[in-house]
Amino acid sequence: MFYTDSDIQKFASVEFKLIKIQQNGNLFTITLNRAEKRNAFTPTMLQELAFALEFAHAKDDIWCVLIEAEGPAFCSGMDLSIFQNPALDIKNESLPKSIKEITIGNALKNLEKPCIAKVQGSVFAGGFLIIGGCSLVVSVDDALFGLPEVKRGIFPMQVMATLLKIMPQRKAMEMAILGKNYSAKEAFDLGIVTHLSTKENIEQDTKGLINSILENSPFAIKKGFKAMNNFPLLPENDQHKYLLGILQEIRDSEDAKEGILAFKEKRKPVWKNK
Repeated sequence: MFYTDSDIQKFASVEFKLIKIQQNGNLFTITLNRAEKRNAFTPTMLQELAFALEFAHAKDDIWCVLIEAEGPAFCSGMDLSIFQNPALDIKNESLPKSIKEITIGNALKNLEKPCIAKVQGSVFAGGFLIIGGCSLVVSVDDALFGLPEVKRGIFPMQVMATLLKIMPQRKAMEMAILGKNYSAKEAFDLGIVTHLSTKENIEQDTKGLINSILENSPFAIKKGFKAMNNFPLLPENDQHKYLLGILQEIRDSEDAKEGILAFKEKRKPVWKNK
């Protein structure tokens, strides 16, 4: 985690400059709001995004996170001019100072809740860190995806770590060393995009995914994410014992009892996230 519990309690006092946030019921929406720069992220934008994600993780009444973007591009990666000259960055004095260096990959991994990226424009370079860390990625069919870093004398090191969790090593290296653009269909075939849509249907398709998630037990899903994160870190002999322990926590939960009762009574369950 990058912020303390007391920092998160000050969330309402933060005035975001480079993202927009909104909570509607159990859905928390984060909108990248630097359209004039194709949503290229700056150090301040990364801090705001990480802070919003940690808030979403901490709030029991947030069950799903949606990340979308203003303008024609979803995200074009980092703003190289600002990262090379931090004095150009727009500071946000209302934002608490992070306790360690922020990485978007870890910020999304720590979320431990379903996160959907709604991609209505192209994704380049470090933008892959966002979509690669989301549970689901819905993209319009004319979006482009590419890693142009090698054309600028750079290599997408952090993106590689994300891609290797999604696709075979050879295909990840192909993307990194060719630096070419891939279509949304090609990104779908590679596993980068999980759902293909169109400009006309993406709102409806995304809403359908959100509704499907919110119909299910947030407590069970949260425990599933926790297990997914911790499982690879355990010695092989301890893995099944660990998973059985998490499963028992789920079985003992109020959500599990409600889910079984609702099934017997042929009604929709009323989840408590407990």
